Amino acid sequence: MAGALMAATLVACGKAAPASPTSTAPPGMVDVLDYIVGDASTWPRNGSFYQNQFLDASAQQVCWVKYGNPQRFECWRWDDQYIYHQVDHALDGDSPESYRFTDGRWMPRYLSSGGEWRLDVAGNGIVWFDAACGVNPAKSGVFPYRQHAAFAPPRAVGDQLGVLNDVMLLEYQPYDPVTPGSAGPPEQFYFAKGFGWFEWDRGSAHVVFNRVGGPVILPQRNIICAMP
Repeated sequence: MAGALMAATLVACGKAAPASPTSTAPPGMVDVLDYIVGDASTWPRNGSFYQNQFLDASAQQVCWVKYGNPQRFECWRWDDQYIYHQVDHALDGDSPESYRFTDGRWMPRYLSSGGEWRLDVAGNGIVWFDAACGVNPAKSGVFPYRQHAAFAPPRAVGDQLGVLNDVMLLEYQPYDPVTPGSAGPPEQFYFAKGFGWFEWDRGSAHVVFNRVGGPVILPQRNIICAMP
């Protein structure tokens, strides 16, 4: 890619974001897809590591390829009510394992302008798959989590993206239903309108995708394991 041209186009210090998906939000509501799905011109990206967004609008699915490996990706899907976590196929340590949720509600499809949203997905379960799509009973079972979505202040991410002004925050926090107060720090996903996912934090861990360029690597979605 022409890095200098991209840098001039993408620095967002007070400038308009790239084009977003056409919104169908009801009056007073915001379509969160305008934040989750970034304009194709801003992908793929590097920063803490390589990541590429892949959008399949016909399947109502968005995936992110991680680490430059087509077999390591995360996919979310949507309908008119919710965004759902569909599969995580990019586990730490370059593992070929994956997991899926039985509920998976992740965000509301529409969020009140200037508002926030919370959900306790207490009835969720996790299904953990080995590399051959066999279910691992030891890692599967009840898996509740709490979600929080809200608009966030402008966020400086440096490099080509600069300061992003129109930001949405999603917090995900799994917890132990038997031991109250045992949950650790939430995972924090940051999205900017027109740019999509640009940052992830959890405690002291900090990951950014703020430099545009690199090969276009697509997810190998045929390896997604079917739910039993």
